[in-house]
Amino acid sequence: MQKWQMTSNLETGGPRRLAVISGSYGNVPALEAAITDARAEGCTDFAFLGDAIGCCGHSNEVIGMIRTHFPILVAGNHEQQAAAGELTCGCGYASAEDERISCLAFERACEDLTDENRVWLGTWPDLVRLEIGSCRLLLVHGSPDQTNEFLYNSTLDDDRIVRWLDEHDVDAIIGTHTGLPWHRPLPNGTWMANAGVVGKPDNDGDPAVHYGIVDCTGGAPSFALRRISYDHTAWADQLDTEGIDTVFTEPLRTGWWT
Repeated sequence: MQKWQMTSNLETGGPRRLAVISGSYGNVPALEAAITDARAEGCTDFAFLGDAIGCCGHSNEVIGMIRTHFPILVAGNHEQQAAAGELTCGCGYASAEDERISCLAFERACEDLTDENRVWLGTWPDLVRLEIGSCRLLLVHGSPDQTNEFLYNSTLDDDRIVRWLDEHDVDAIIGTHTGLPWHRPLPNGTWMANAGVVGKPDNDGDPAVHYGIVDCTGGAPSFALRRISYDHTAWADQLDTEGIDTVFTEPLRTGWWT
């Protein structure tokens, strides 16, 4: 059940570009690279759509970065579970083995999580409705109905998207959770997108990661996906020395999920 929904209005004294970043899973250099790229691309606003912590550990480090750079926050299942003191990730995989492995990552992520940060994660809203000038956006983690719902471009029907757009009175919806980015424009100019994640690659053999930029400088919001390279090999090597299981480090090296 959703805790609450936050509605925000951003001042529009000039061009506004919103960086939508998510799923860092403790991957410090990838998150740093995405923030640096977004600033170079002229982003004026930053939103993080959840799952800050995960398989790479380094939870307090990435949370510190998010506190510094992201005024707009949406809770993922990792934030919700950590704040509730749960021992499982609540990812919602259909495969019991996938859920087991993800819960191992969640255990690692919570090992050194400070009480202060755990409490702060519990303050993140489940949904954010954002107005930037005339652009009306809904930011979610999985879907507007469920934080850990997996929405795939190949199976999601337009009728659900239209219903959500109407229910929340917005022009666009941006989510994450699956780790697979996509963009679905509708005939009337509205759209829904998955911004991908920066903590792991897209299971396509390319170790690069992705985030999204929403441009609100025109009359209607537009979406662009950004591909980000970082020194994934050095990061995977570091995680190996820290004792992170290879089931999590090999995807960083190869671009393929295990």
